[in-house]
Amino acid sequence: MGRIALITGGAQGLGAAIAAQFLRDGFAGVVLVDRNVKKLAVQAKALAELGAVEIFGGDLADDETAAKAVALCIDKFGRIDVLVNAAGNTERGGISDTTPDAFHRLFNVNVKAPLQMMQEATKHMVAAKSGVIINVTSMLAHGGPPSIGTYAASKAALVALSKNAANAFKREGVRVFAINLGWALTEGEHALQTGFHGLPENWHEDIAARMPSGRLISPEDVAGLCAFLVSPPAQMMNGVVIDYEQMPIGVYDVHPALRVD
Repeated sequence: MGRIALITGGAQGLGAAIAAQFLRDGFAGVVLVDRNVKKLAVQAKALAELGAVEIFGGDLADDETAAKAVALCIDKFGRIDVLVNAAGNTERGGISDTTPDAFHRLFNVNVKAPLQMMQEATKHMVAAKSGVIINVTSMLAHGGPPSIGTYAASKAALVALSKNAANAFKREGVRVFAINLGWALTEGEHALQTGFHGLPENWHEDIAARMPSGRLISPEDVAGLCAFLVSPPAQMMNGVVIDYEQMPIGVYDVHPALRVD
C-alpha cells in the first residue's frame, strides 16, 4: 500500500491543499481531522476523485481527539506515514490583555494538540522505522507584534517541540520539520481580517501589492513545500525550521526607527 497521511485542520485552507497535493503525488489515502464536520464532508467529497479520504470530526482541545484520530487512521489504512499539524488557533492577545482562558485556548490547540498527535503517531512510526511529521508554525514565533504575543509564544513553543521531537526520534526513522509560515491568503486568514479586524473584502490586494512577489503565500505554495519534505530528496534533512516568508527575517530596507510610513 502507498503512503498514508493524517492532516489536522483538513476542512479548508492549508490542510485541504496539502491533502490534495499528497493524493496527486500518489499517496494511497489521507485522514482529515477538524472540528467542522460539515466542511470535512465537503472536502472529502471534493478529494474523493484523487484517492481515499477518511474524516474525523473532533475538537483538538479535547485530550481524546489525537488518540481517536490516529486509531481511525490505523483502523482504515493500517499505517500512518506522515502527520501534518496544520490546525491552529489565531486568537489575538498580548502581554497586557491575554486572559487565562484565551491563553489556555491558544496553547491547547497550538501546542498541546500537536504534542498529543505526535505522541500517538510516533508509536506507529517508530514501530515501522519510518515517518515524517510537519508542524505548521508561524513567522510570528520570532516574536510578533504586541497585539499577538500569546499566539507568537504558542508557535515558538511548537518550534521547540518540533526540534526536540526530531532529536528524540532521529535514530528511529522519524523526521520532524516546522514551517514558520508567513502571511498566507487562506479562508481562515480572510475571516480573521474581515471579521475581527474589520477590513474590507479586498484587504489582501493592498498587502499583496507591497510584497516582493506581488502576492501573498497560497495554500498550494505550502502544499508544494510539504510535498518536498516528504520526498526522497529531503531524506537527509531533519529538525529543520523553515522560515517560509518572502521578506527575509532580520533585515530591513531602512532601519525601523527611521521609517516614516
